[in-house]
Amino acid sequence: MAVTRRRLVTASALAAFVAGSAIAVDRDGLFLRKDAVLLWMLALLFALSLSDLKRWGRGLIVDWLPLAVLLVFYDTSRDLATKLHIQTHTTFQIAADKALFGSPIPTVRLQQALHESPAVRIWEYPMFVVYLSHFFAAIVVAGILWKVAYPRFRAFRAQLIALTTLGFATYVLFPARPPWMAAQDGALPPIHRAVFDVWDQIGMGVARTSIEQGSAFDNDVAAVPSMHAAITLLILLFFWKRANKPARAALVAYVLAMAWTLVYGGEHYVFDVLLGWLYAAAVAGGAAVLARVRERRASGVPSTLNRTVPTITPTPLQRGPHPDGA
Repeated sequence: MAVTRRRLVTASALAAFVAGSAIAVDRDGLFLRKDAVLLWMLALLFALSLSDLKRWGRGLIVDWLPLAVLLVFYDTSRDLATKLHIQTHTTFQIAADKALFGSPIPTVRLQQALHESPAVRIWEYPMFVVYLSHFFAAIVVAGILWKVAYPRFRAFRAQLIALTTLGFATYVLFPARPPWMAAQDGALPPIHRAVFDVWDQIGMGVARTSIEQGSAFDNDVAAVPSMHAAITLLILLFFWKRANKPARAALVAYVLAMAWTLVYGGEHYVFDVLLGWLYAAAVAGGAAVLARVRERRASGVPSTLNRTVPTITPTPLQRGPHPDGA
């Protein structure tokens, strides 16, 4: 009877959550702000945790507050760079893409071949979905892991915080204009923001919250590295070992689709994408090394750096009879 009651309470809470989300999106627009998505995820977890509110309350402080604080600081990177009087970069990324791929750079080449006018192409609708998934993917993954695999949640959260911190530091020290903004400055030929062409045609609004201010898509000069690319690869690397072949194929397709969307859509240079992948690989690699060190310590096996080389004592040679009988 108790199990049936818990299931009924959970189902009712989920129904209320879905209805409330639909009303909020219809009234205010889609949740794309980091703080809004985080609050939305916490509301969902609340609906799923009505039978264990103590854990939800503890998780709110212990598990989610550090991530929430970091996300708020993450979106102050532009203001901090301005206060430090750090110049915004435009030409470095263009030069990097020219060095890698020649001229014109890939974004310009792709748009000249596939997007000569503002009219929306059919393939740009799935690109729109891929681009927007960035605003939900990491937090939704974290929420699912928190509910069903708590140790994995802690590991993923640690990597996400490390990656976000690296991105935050880079945005402060190296603010950079994306291709579409460089085109507005005259550094590149005209570039259409393909994702936003779809956005304008759909006419979808964007929800805002009181925690964050400014652009609906955060810091416009936070282009190096591409966190869209970095987070998709971090998700791939995190799940790769335990994923089956279809799941691995889907993860690879997601990473490549995001990279295509960013470069073709004028949001990032290939250099930005590659650097984002490098950041994600560094974080995942560092986490793997730390995990192996902890496993050795827990099992009592000394690290290879601390192992003592055994001393070999030579055995005296046995003297046999001399061939001459001496």
